[in-house]
Amino acid sequence: MVNMKTIGIIVMAIPVLLVYACTNHPGKKTANDSAMVHEPMTQTPVTKRSDKIERNEFKVCDSIAKEILTTSPRFKKITKGLGKAVIKNGGLSFGIRMEGSPNFVQDKSWKYSKTYDFTLYEIYADRELNTARFTFNPDKKQLYEYDEVFNQLKPIEFDRSLLIAYDAICK
Repeated sequence: MVNMKTIGIIVMAIPVLLVYACTNHPGKKTANDSAMVHEPMTQTPVTKRSDKIERNEFKVCDSIAKEILTTSPRFKKITKGLGKAVIKNGGLSFGIRMEGSPNFVQDKSWKYSKTYDFTLYEIYADRELNTARFTFNPDKKQLYEYDEVFNQLKPIEFDRSLLIAYDAICK
């Protein structure tokens, strides 16, 4: 016969398992090599109606910074065939995440930074593997790749015509 202690443990374990099952879903598999972009889950700040335009402006700055990164030849080279390689290795996909931003609350990045900081990562069932780190510095108008061996930022090429859109909207 089942005692009360066992029933209590079962009753307490069921909600924990339900919460875990409902929230622990890895990214979807993708059939092609397009990047899956994951943004960290944060609460949306309560703002007044007049702040809507300002938040949209920041979101556009965030989008332009991501476009500067994703259209760069170096990013394209790194991600070419990456989706297939990850899936072949038992993974699910890959994505880019904004780690830091000048407008971190509006951009939903993890921390404040004077630059837009991105991480390219591979998604596996049991982990996420950081593949490369990139930084867009709006003051210097330069995109960098972080070199872990020498612990330095290396300038990389990107579509400089996107700077016109960034400067028009974000400055």
